[in-house]
Order: sequence, then C-alpha cells, then structure tokens
Amino acid sequence: MGFLKACIKETMRLFPVVIGNGRCTTSNYVIGGYQVPKGVQVIFQHYVMSNLDEYFPKSSEFIPERWFHRDPNSTRHNFSSLPFGFGKRMCLGRRFADLEMQILIAKIIANYKIEYNYPQLDYHIHPMYTPNGPLKFRFQRR
Repeated sequence: MGFLKACIKETMRLFPVVIGNGRCTTSNYVIGGYQVPKGVQVIFQHYVMSNLDEYFPKSSEFIPERWFHRDPNSTRHNFSSLPFGFGKRMCLGRRFADLEMQILIAKIIANYKIEYNYPQLDYHIHPMYTPNGPLKFRFQRR
C-alpha cells in the first residue's frame, strides 16, 4: 500500500485538482522580496509550486519514490505540495478522499488490467484542473 500512496501523492503533485488556496494576510509581510501589506489576498498556486525543479528535481517526471524517504539535503519546502490545503482551512474530506482513492485503485488494479493507448491529454482550467477531453481507458477483467 506504501507504493500506491506514493503514486497518489505524486499524481496529486503533478496534476493538482484545485488551482490554489488563498489566504488574507493578517499583518505586513515580505514574501520573496516583495512587500505585502496587511489585508491582501495571497493565492498559493498548487500547480506552480509543486512543479518547480527547485523543490522537486525532475519535476515534470512521475517519480513516486520521491515520497518514500526525505533526503536531508532536499531543497523541497514543506508547503511546496498541498493538494488539500493546510491548517484550519484545509479540506475536511482529505482523510476520506485519501482512503477512498487507495481502496478504489487497489480494487480496480486487483480485478482489471488497465490500458490507455491514446496521447496525453492537456488540462482545462476552470474552478478545477480537469483533463481536456474524455479518458478512454480500457478495462479487461483479470
């Protein structure tokens, strides 16, 4: 189950569902060298943060093993991949969603051989990131 969890985390890093999370600053801050006054809405772009080589070497590659052990020399920031948000405003259904994905994927893989023989789809951006077209998977019972 550990490898499946790592695959889900890596998929959520590469293709986050939610565009970003916003927070209103409660005092004056300096973020990345910029003065940000109190009361300004700051948006954390999940796709941008989690796809930077600065935080995830070879960021465009699917490497689930990166989630197994944290390299002590890693440059990854703890908040560079937050698909469910963080803190008191994080998604309340996170644990349920994680468990549901793990169980569903495990059951599908146990019972079906899955094929996808089509080009990679681009993403369409509206309130959420979604594939720009149908997912044409072929399921063959084992």
